[in-house]
This record gives sequence, C-alpha cells and structure tokens, in this order.
Amino acid sequence: MTALEKFIAENQEKLVKIHWNDIVNNYSENIGLSKILLNDLGKDEYFNPLKDFFKSINKNIDNYIENTVNPSYQIAIVGAIKAGKSTLINALIGHDLASTNVTPETATLTKFKYSKNNFLKVKFYTVDEWNEIWENAQEKKADIFLEEYSHLKAEEVKDYLLGKKEIYQEFSSIDEMKEEIVKWTSSQKKEHYFVKELEIGLNDLKLPEQICLVDTPGLNDIIDYRSKITRDYIDSANAILICVNAKTLRNEEMLTIARVFSKAKYKKDKIYILGTQIDTMNSFENWLTQREEWLKILRREEYFETMLKAKTHLLGISSYAYSKAITIKTELTEDDIWDLNELKLMNREEARKSRKLVEDGLYTKEMVCELKERIINYSRIEHLRDIIQVELLKDFNDSLVKDFVEKYKILKSEINLFGKKHKGILEDKKKELEMTSEELTKKIEAERERVREIEKINDTLEEKIRETTESFNLDFSKLEKSFKELEEKIKEINID
Repeated sequence: MTALEKFIAENQEKLVKIHWNDIVNNYSENIGLSKILLNDLGKDEYFNPLKDFFKSINKNIDNYIENTVNPSYQIAIVGAIKAGKSTLINALIGHDLASTNVTPETATLTKFKYSKNNFLKVKFYTVDEWNEIWENAQEKKADIFLEEYSHLKAEEVKDYLLGKKEIYQEFSSIDEMKEEIVKWTSSQKKEHYFVKELEIGLNDLKLPEQICLVDTPGLNDIIDYRSKITRDYIDSANAILICVNAKTLRNEEMLTIARVFSKAKYKKDKIYILGTQIDTMNSFENWLTQREEWLKILRREEYFETMLKAKTHLLGISSYAYSKAITIKTELTEDDIWDLNELKLMNREEARKSRKLVEDGLYTKEMVCELKERIINYSRIEHLRDIIQVELLKDFNDSLVKDFVEKYKILKSEINLFGKKHKGILEDKKKELEMTSEELTKKIEAERERVREIEKINDTLEEKIRETTESFNLDFSKLEKSFKELEEKIKEINID
C-alpha cells in the first residue's frame, strides 16, 4: 500500500458521500482529503503567518462540500443599495415579501424557493461572526449602524440570539408569514442585527424545487462582512442578475459589475445586467440612449466579449410598472390612468381622452386588457421570466454538475499554487521526517555545537566590553587626580 492509499484508507470515514452524481462525489472526496492535509500542515509553526489562507481555503472547501450534499441551482440577485433588487424579487415571486425599505444598516441575505408548505427559516450569526461585524462597524465609523443599535437597545437580545439554533416555522397564510419576516428584518426591531440569513419557501412559486432565488446584501454594504457574503455568493451562484439603476452608470455600479465578472469568468452566459427603474426616466427613448452607452463598455473582453452577447444580456425593466399592471382588473379607474401618465405610457391628451371614456363607461374590457398587456410588455418582467426559464434554467442539472467541476478546478488550482510556493520548505520537512534516528541525532548535535560556538563568541565580546569599561574608568580617575594637583600648584603662585 502506497503512502497515499494508506492516507485515504485512514481518513475514509471523515469524507462526505455524494449519492446524486459519481463525478461530483469523486471531487468532493478529493477536496475533503485536501482539507485534512491542509489542516495537518496548518498546525506547523512555519505556517503560522498563513493562518488567513488556511481559514479562507477551509471555508471555501466546506462551502463546496455543503453545496454538493444539498445541491441547489442558485440565481443570485446583486446590486448596490436601492438598485431595485427587492422590488424585482417581489415581481418575480408574486408576493410583497422582500423588503423595499432596505438600508445599509438592515441588509440580510434572503433565499426564495418552491416548497409544498409555506415556511420561513431564520439563521443567526455566531459570536465570532458578530464580533467581526462589530469590529468592522467601529473601524469604518458606521455611525448610523452604531447609533441605531444603541437606540434600539439591541444589546438586550444579543446574547440570546447569537449562535441560536435556526428557527423553522410553517404558515397557512402569506400575510402571517410576512408579519413574521418583518419581525426579524425591520429596522425598527432590535432582532434584525443578529439575523444572518432568511430562507422563504412558497407553495405557489413557479420554479423547480432545486432552484433558489437569492437576494444579497449590497456589494457596497457599509459592513464589509456582509459585502463579503455577497462576494462569496457570486462565487457559488450558478447564474447572476445584476441590478443597476437605469438612470446612471456611476463608478459604484461599474465596480459592482466588474466584481461580478472577475468572480464569474467561466459563466458569462449566465450573467444578465438589468437596468432597473426605467419608469423614472423622462422617456423610454432616454433608456435606449443610455443603453447604447452601456453597451460600449459591456462589449469589452473583460465583460461579455462581444456586442451581440452584450445586447442580449442587457435588459431595461420596470418592476414598479409590472406591479401596477397586475392590480388592473377588468375596469380602469382614474388612479390607473394617473399611473399610466406617470409611467409615460400615456401623454396628457391620451390621459384626458381615457378619463372621458371611463366617466362615460365606454372603456371596454378588451381595451383594459390591451392596456394591461401594454404595461406588462413595457415592464419587461415577463420577458425576464422567460429568460430565467429558457436561458438560465435550461439543462440546469447539467449546469449544476458543470459548475461543481469548475469550482473544483479553482480550488485545486489554489491548493496547487500554495503547494508550489512552499514546495522547498515542504520537501525539507519531508526529508526531516525520513531521517533515521542516527541522522536526526547528528543534526541535533550539530545545531547544539553551533549554539555553543555562538555562546563562546558572546562570552568573548562581553569580556572585551568589561575590559574596555574598566580601562576607561581607570584613565578617567588618573586624569581627575592630575587636575587636582594642577589646581593646588596654581593656588601656590604669588601673583604680586
């Protein structure tokens, strides 16, 4: 039996078995063995300065294995604060559950998935995670975060919630579940500080069971720890929707896009950029003009690489318009006409005529349906749903396996790079382990002899220092005596 075979045999029971795919199981076992080896190396004194590396690689390996055990195809929705992420998710899931009043102080990672029963799962930060968040908030001088924390007296529930076992609760009513969600996420509730993650199951969500929509904290979150959660999700996500306010493409938005592409090099075809809130622009033509400017950047090699892919992966949407459209029933009201005028889907003259038709009862059911369809088409939310179903979820099981393979390659490359960098040191340590008892004794004796030589040199130096000091003191006392004798002689001289 080779040394490797022996190592595998000794650690076989520590490995997690993956039953849904043999290839992924092999990768999971290989990466699990790598973690065991790395943990052994990390105990060596030489690697003390590399604690951050071991912590990071072990966390990535843990995430990889956990995701292979409970695989889900994750569509991450990322963007800056107030980029329209939550409004978009509400439009996609058909319920007003994602908070549209998210602030940099209240951001929580939230997952949405199909479930036979409506449920809410609440996960809490550990003590170590919270300590990191708190230190980060103080370093960054996150005054609002710290002031609100004090104002709400959140310290009262900290010890109770940190490290608390996750809470799972099922609901027969969506409204009841919404109330519970608000309890854990509202900026007016002291509990929200300690909530790490929410998972929401919906029985009417039209997605396969393995699919998960993930609403992430902003990459520009005032607390870097939460931004890091999003960066990690970019790594693990199978597809990504980037929300950017349609009005502008500032440095902040461009930085978000750049970060996503730097983390998702092998899955560019699974990235879509959404220009959100096009309803806030002066006209749809303004968005088309803005879009052309964006395409000049997004066609570059570091992004979509071609103009064709950039055009098909950049979409302007209005979640607000869609939410208005679905409230329109079979009749049109004065408020509906006002909303259409606000959305620039009706000019002033059209709005006046429509009001007249409503007043006279001449706005037919067919006209209402036509108008509703017009708003839905303008919002592009149905088109986005088609993209999710046809493009992002196409052969998603195969995509899931492909992503696990690619992520394995990345982890393997990172570990190999570490090995090459420290190969010389590791080989020396290997030689030491392979030394016979006699060779090791000789080496130890040689080291002791070297130490004895250094001690001799030190003793010699100390003797020289002592002799020099004594000589200096002696010379100085003689000089002082001569001065005193000279002083006596001067006194004896008769000036007169």
